[in-house]
Amino acid sequence: MLKPPHLDGASRAESTVSPLSALEISGAVCARVIHDLSSVACGIIGNAEFAESTGPHPENLQKALRAISLSANNAGAILGQCLPLQLLLSAESVPTCADDLAALIIESAPLAPGWRAEAVEPLAGNVNVQPRWLAAAVWQIARESEALRGEIKIACGPAVFPVVWRGAFPKADRLPELFQITLHYRAEQALFTADGPARPERLALLAVHEIVRRFRGQIQARPKPPGRQEISILLPLI
Repeated sequence: MLKPPHLDGASRAESTVSPLSALEISGAVCARVIHDLSSVACGIIGNAEFAESTGPHPENLQKALRAISLSANNAGAILGQCLPLQLLLSAESVPTCADDLAALIIESAPLAPGWRAEAVEPLAGNVNVQPRWLAAAVWQIARESEALRGEIKIACGPAVFPVVWRGAFPKADRLPELFQITLHYRAEQALFTADGPARPERLALLAVHEIVRRFRGQIQARPKPPGRQEISILLPLI
């Protein structure tokens, strides 16, 4: 089992990981909303401008199209003002040593009593993440599982099961090297599907999914009979 590095009082206070706060959950969800609304606004603007430029139209239609364009541009300006807030709340990622990241996750185990975490082998490589956010996301999943007991194993290397990677390695000729966090626990209810949280109204899980996606990672969930669940957080090594 990987031993957490020795930390003095000040360093320990700085590295403490707490469950995702309401502000952090709101920030992750708002980041998703702002991104989606920005895409919608761009589509409205583009289509409205295209319609205005394609031949003669009745005067009322021209006015309506100009109004759509004006409204969409105003919406885009408002979203532009929100972008600095989005960056502030969603936290910047930084290259982080896999061993240090594993140690932070392991040290945070008291956030989910009854759970234990270990690194199954010495880890090598770096992960582009915001360490405090990733560790909080891992233990948020453990807490949301409502399981009284579970285990988390951390490893590096190719995935031990087939992975269809979306986005990060579009032309990879072999399995990507991954930082893998696997949660095992006894429960009947799955927390995630292939598309995201099984219950999107659980905002903490939606925030976790967005945090992992932000770091170019993905979450895989599989039932492991009898009555067990396995959730893997996969992040590309850099």
